[in-house]
Amino acid sequence: MIEGLLGLLMQAEVMKTQISVQDTVDSYYVEAAGSAQGHVVEVSYDVATKGEVRGSLEEFRSLVAETLNDSRGWIRAGVKFTEVESGGKMHVLLASPAEISAASAGCSDKLSCTVKPNVYINDDRWLGGSDSYNELGVSLQNYRKMVVNHEVGHFLGHDHIVECETDSGLAPIMLQQSTGLRGCQPNAWPLPSELWVRGL
Repeated sequence: MIEGLLGLLMQAEVMKTQISVQDTVDSYYVEAAGSAQGHVVEVSYDVATKGEVRGSLEEFRSLVAETLNDSRGWIRAGVKFTEVESGGKMHVLLASPAEISAASAGCSDKLSCTVKPNVYINDDRWLGGSDSYNELGVSLQNYRKMVVNHEVGHFLGHDHIVECETDSGLAPIMLQQSTGLRGCQPNAWPLPSELWVRGL
């Protein structure tokens, strides 16, 4: 009897927490992986280069498609990505550092940057990763997936997050992991708390 009451109380607290989180988002929130609660946001995208880059466009295109369609990614927030030849809602660009810094005063030639509808992936970072990942021996492929998911997260309406959810826990995808992990563990995928979309 007591165990049953405790179970009901715990379930009520979980439901209350989910509601309070949902109320803070002015769009929709997906509480369970694989469940988009009937909401599907379709985002068409095209892939190109901007400026003089050393990275392979075909390799870039392939990894972007793989990342955007991965079951661990933004599709868990009910986003369906479709690549088109041109004229996409989102432009994913492998860009030279000079082109990125010229895109906006808020962009740095040292990082990737999103200025909607353009998602700029820094060619230098694409080829060399970052100290924060390299020092831990994380593969360049994982770093690239993290950067794509982070910048696409900005396109989907997310701002930066500045700390881990738990001590030494996985880094939120919207943490600037390229500049430092701030005590978090490297992570290339959005956390459950980040599975929402706004402004599309």
